[in-house]
Amino acid sequence: MFPAPLPIDVFISYAAANEKQKDVLRKHLSALKREGKVRTWHTGRVGVGSDREAELAARLDAAHLIVLLVSVDYLAADAQWREMERALGRHNAGRARVIPILLDACDWEGTPFSALAPLPPNRVPVMSWKRESEAWTSVTLAIRAAIADCARRSAAPTLMDTSEPDHAARTERTLDTSPAAATLPAAGTGGAPPARQRGRSRASIAARALIAILALGPIAAIALFVERFNTTRQPAGAAADAGLADAGPTARPRTPPPRTVTVGEPEPRPPRRP
Repeated sequence: MFPAPLPIDVFISYAAANEKQKDVLRKHLSALKREGKVRTWHTGRVGVGSDREAELAARLDAAHLIVLLVSVDYLAADAQWREMERALGRHNAGRARVIPILLDACDWEGTPFSALAPLPPNRVPVMSWKRESEAWTSVTLAIRAAIADCARRSAAPTLMDTSEPDHAARTERTLDTSPAAATLPAAGTGGAPPARQRGRSRASIAARALIAILALGPIAAIALFVERFNTTRQPAGAAADAGLADAGPTARPRTPPPRTVTVGEPEPRPPRRP
C-alpha cells in the first residue's frame, strides 16, 4: 500500500439522502481529528461560487482514504457512481485505499467494489444493528487501524532514500573501511585485482586441481597395473613362443655337431638291422 504522512486526508462519498449518516460518521471520527491523524472532506464543503466538479475531482485525487457510504440511494445516483469509479481507479493504482461502509441492505455484491472488504466487519449494515452506535464504533476502530497502517508504512525507511545530498558518498564509505581498501586501485583502471579476489581465484584453481586428481587417479592406477602385467608376462611368453617354433612341423632340423675322427681308426659302422 501507499505511504501517507499524517494527517490522513479522508474523502467521504455519500448520497444526499444519507446526509444524517455522514454527519454521524464525522462525529465518530472526531477523536482521530483531535489526535491530528485525519482530515475529512465531503461534497458539502464545496465553496459558494466554486467549480463543484473541479474541486470535487481535486479533493478526490488528493485523498489517501476514500470512504463510500453504500446504500440504495448511493447505488442509484449517477454522480456517486462516477465518484466510486474514480476512487477505485486510484485504489487499483495503489495511490489510495477505498473502504465501503454498508449503511442499509442493498444489492452491492455485483458492484465494482464488491471485492473489497466492507465495514462493519460482520457485513451487517449499520442501520440493521439494534444499536447503531456499536456499529459506528466498530467502523471507527477499523478506520483507526487502517490509518495506523498508513502511518507505519510512511515511517518505515525506504531502500532508495536519498534525502541527504551526501547519502551516496556515506554509503560508499561504509562499505569497506579497512586499510587495504584505501590502496586498492579503482574499478576499470587496469590494476591488480583485490586480495580477496586473488584468494578466491587460488582457491578455485586448487579445487579444480583436486577434482582432476580424484578423477584421473583410478585411470592412472589401471594403466600402471596393465603395464606391470605385460612386463612380467613377456619373458615366459617369449620362451614359450621360441619352444613352439623349434618343435613345429616346419622347423628346420638342427645340424649335429661335427664328429672328430682319429686318423688310422676304422670308421664305425652302423649296426645291422635284424
